[in-house]
Amino acid sequence: MELSRRDLLTASAIMLMRPMSSISAPLGAHLAAAPLAGGTEPMVLLCWNENPYGPSPAARAAITQSIADGCRYPDDENPKLVSLLAEKEGFGPDHIVTGTGSGELLRALGMLAARQHGEIVAAEPTYAELTEYAQHTGATLKLVPVDKQLRHDLSAMHAAVSAKTRVVYICNPNNPTGTMVDSAIIAAFVAALPDHVTTIIDEAYMEFVDGTPSSVSLVTGPKRVVVLRTFSKLHGMAGVRYGYGIARPEVIEEISAARMTTPNIFAVRGALASLGDKEFLADCRRRIVASRARLTAELARLHFPYAEPHGNFVFFDTGVRSSSSPSSCGIGISPLDGVSTFRELVPRHHRDRSADRRLHRRSAGLSSESCQGSLI
Repeated sequence: MELSRRDLLTASAIMLMRPMSSISAPLGAHLAAAPLAGGTEPMVLLCWNENPYGPSPAARAAITQSIADGCRYPDDENPKLVSLLAEKEGFGPDHIVTGTGSGELLRALGMLAARQHGEIVAAEPTYAELTEYAQHTGATLKLVPVDKQLRHDLSAMHAAVSAKTRVVYICNPNNPTGTMVDSAIIAAFVAALPDHVTTIIDEAYMEFVDGTPSSVSLVTGPKRVVVLRTFSKLHGMAGVRYGYGIARPEVIEEISAARMTTPNIFAVRGALASLGDKEFLADCRRRIVASRARLTAELARLHFPYAEPHGNFVFFDTGVRSSSSPSSCGIGISPLDGVSTFRELVPRHHRDRSADRRLHRRSAGLSSESCQGSLI
């Protein structure tokens, strides 16, 4: 089956700013396993912002070789990884907290903010793992619409801060819009916040940004700042789950006490191996950024408005309302609640070099979680 680019961009108009855990179980299972109309081939999911290349060869080997040790806890091995992460970030190990993905740390931070019914200020739309979990545990949300460029409106967010505010959440680059705010602007914003406010800066997609615009230096400043990172995006380990946070030691202790679990042995060994596979990571980043550029060029040609992307996805307007049910083209879609036109498409590397540059399924029977099956 072949699809034109216009067919692809329209049929796969996707918006999923929420994590899989916040999608209803029946819908999630339906999207993951639904076959194409009249066939048995599983659907192509372009809605999770996954890395289509998966873990690095070194990480795959480390995980495979660890199967026999699946009965063991990695408590003696995680400190080595923490030390390497601390060295990479330029801090001591006491500035690092790890979790089963940065999502667990977001939930722990949300639970801490919800104590005594504290307020959380965040952009709308943004990644909802922290805000939704915190709301379930008693927090009050103050959601501030993004600006005309679909970036965090930091002036409006500052105005929303009150004596009850415990957390300001900044996803940078933002999911789902893909836009970002310069680190110098964030630094000025943080400096102007009251001392009782903790700023959480989620940098899950920062590795796809050109230059070194991280806000990690703020963690040693006078204000309470937490910077989060993940191995789910560039490292391609979304299904393995490893993430970490960077903050002052006393803040790290608070987060550690609120965690629900610790990373498993496959995550620890896979992340450790992935850190050393720098050639793969660089090549992977290059391909994803190139795919992103090809997609935005095509969107411009088709006159589809899009937000300036800095992650591994593009947020764009198809001009049509999408459906929450699978499309007849076999591409999973999910609408953004309350928004009828702006949608997201996860870029895919253009593995097909055919003259007409069409998307097609390379082979039947591949898992819908493996991006090996979709070609542009």
